[in-house]
Amino acid sequence: MQDKTLHSLQNLEHKFTYLFGTIIPNITFIIIFLTFMLTIISRYILRTPITWSYEISILAYMWTMFFGVGKALKAGEHVVFSLVYDHVNPRVQFIFNILSDVIMISLLGIAFIPSVHSLLGKRMVTGVLKMPYTVVFAPFLFMFAEIIVRSIIDLIAQIKGLKQLKNEVQS
Repeated sequence: MQDKTLHSLQNLEHKFTYLFGTIIPNITFIIIFLTFMLTIISRYILRTPITWSYEISILAYMWTMFFGVGKALKAGEHVVFSLVYDHVNPRVQFIFNILSDVIMISLLGIAFIPSVHSLLGKRMVTGVLKMPYTVVFAPFLFMFAEIIVRSIIDLIAQIKGLKQLKNEVQS
């Protein structure tokens, strides 16, 4: 029974992350490209600039980045500064991994609630499209939450790896 529930939760998590980590960033990237092409055609062929294209491009870029960051973290394709990390022994690398996860969880955890309050308190709208900032920056909170969850998952995996290493050494 627990296995079935766990499998259902994992399946739900997979669908959720696929939608928000793959589908939405792909759609927003396509919006960026189409808006860019429309802007070029409008400006240089029709000789009539479009006022909303810049704002759409910026918003779509932000959403691509905010929703896509979790996929990059999961795949290990995010920016890292490995100058020191690559030159230390595996035990120190393990400590670095644990520290980075704890720091990410702590700092983003501390900043999450104030960020929610700040976002919900915004009454501003964008310049051209008049979109509320709460809509524009909502994916920022998703990014925060996803980084926290992924860091917790990685921290748990690191701790499990340490336990397995201790068990192998004792055997």
